[in-house]
Amino acid sequence: MQTLGLSDSTPKPTSRLKDLFRPDLSSEVAARTVCHSASWACFIIAALGLIFSFFIKYASVFDAALFFLIGLGLRKVWRTAAIAGFVLYIAEQVTFIASGHVPSVLSLFIAIILFNGVRASFAYQRLRRTTQSRSQPTQTGV
Repeated sequence: MQTLGLSDSTPKPTSRLKDLFRPDLSSEVAARTVCHSASWACFIIAALGLIFSFFIKYASVFDAALFFLIGLGLRKVWRTAAIAGFVLYIAEQVTFIASGHVPSVLSLFIAIILFNGVRASFAYQRLRRTTQSRSQPTQTGV
């Protein structure tokens, strides 16, 4: 390990659990990464919804298609897609609870990931706007 220079590596300053619940969104790359995580959550919801739609009810195919499109929008870091994904998922969980079921821990984690996707999409757009305004030259009177 010392030959490769790997023994003096510094540990990551934050834990994975903290990054899941409250990720650092101070850079465009970090915000984009969180949005990509939320898009993967939407893709997994869409895939599971599509698989279960064949066994439960065929109307769930529309729901799966919505989550797939929302996942694509999150890949492009669209705020509208992030909000739509979070609101749609929470609405489904509320109807699930209203029908007498208890949500799982996994559904709580997915809701947190989607909420952080909303935060990240707004942070990304804000950070992108500030970097673009800095890179534009100011015009002075001649």
